[in-house]
Amino acid sequence: MIKLIVSDIDGTLVTNDKKLPKRFWEVVKMMQEKGVRFCAASGRQVQSLEVLFKPIANEIGFISENGAFIKYKNNELHLEPLSFKAITPILETCKKMENTGVVLCGKDSAYALTEDKSIYEEIELHYPAVEKITDFQNINDTFFKITVCSKKTSKTNIYPMLKHFSSDFKVVVSGEHWLDITQKSVNKGKAVKIIQHLWGIRPEETAVFGDQLNDLEMMAAAKYSFAMKNAQPEVKQAANFITEYDNNNEGVIKKVAELLNNF
Repeated sequence: MIKLIVSDIDGTLVTNDKKLPKRFWEVVKMMQEKGVRFCAASGRQVQSLEVLFKPIANEIGFISENGAFIKYKNNELHLEPLSFKAITPILETCKKMENTGVVLCGKDSAYALTEDKSIYEEIELHYPAVEKITDFQNINDTFFKITVCSKKTSKTNIYPMLKHFSSDFKVVVSGEHWLDITQKSVNKGKAVKIIQHLWGIRPEETAVFGDQLNDLEMMAAAKYSFAMKNAQPEVKQAANFITEYDNNNEGVIKKVAELLNNF
C-alpha cells in the first residue's frame, strides 16, 4: 500500500509555465481520504514551495534546496548549511561566467548577483524571497546552496566549468539552465529517508517522481520510483518505472490517481 508520495516540482509536477495541473487539488483530496502523505522535493527554496502549496502548506513535507533544508509544520527537521569561507572560491568562479546569474540560497532569502534582467526574472520565478545584490560579502544568513542560472544549457556549458569542485561539494545539474552546489552529503534521496523515518513509512510504501539529475538518489529511496517521460536518460535508467505522460500533460497526477485507485 502506498503511504507516501514524493514529487519533484519543476519538469515533474508543474507544467513548463510553472503551474500546478488543474486536477492537482482533486488528487490531493484523494490522498487525504486514503491517508496518503505528500512531500514536495525540490531544488527551490522553501518559501517558493510554501507559496505554491499554500492551501496545504501546514499538512505536507517540504524537502527544499535539494535536501539541505527539510521542513514540516513550521518545524525545521534537517539543515545542512555551507561554510561561506569554503564556498568563496566557487562564488568567485561563478562571477566570472558570462550570461549567467549566481544565487546564494539562504534560509531567510536568496541573494542574486546578475546584471542580466531576463536572468533575474527567471530567478524570481523560482525564488520569491530574493534580494538583488552587488557583492556576496556581509550577508547575515545560513546558506544551503549555490545556484547558477544560465542562458546556455547547464549540462554541457556550465557543469564542465564547475565540476572540479565536486571533490568537496555536490555539483549537480538541476534543470536545462540550472546547476546547484551543496554540501557533498546533500541529496533528495537522503532527505526522503529522513521523512520516511519520521513518519514510519518504508520504501515499499513510497512513490517518488523526478526528471533531473538532482532526482537520481531519490529513485533508490522508493519501490515505486518514477522517471518522467521527459526525464534525463540517467534518471530513466535509475527509476523502476517511467510515466506515460510528461509534465505538461499531468504525468504525475495521472499516475498518482492510478496508484491510489489500485491500493
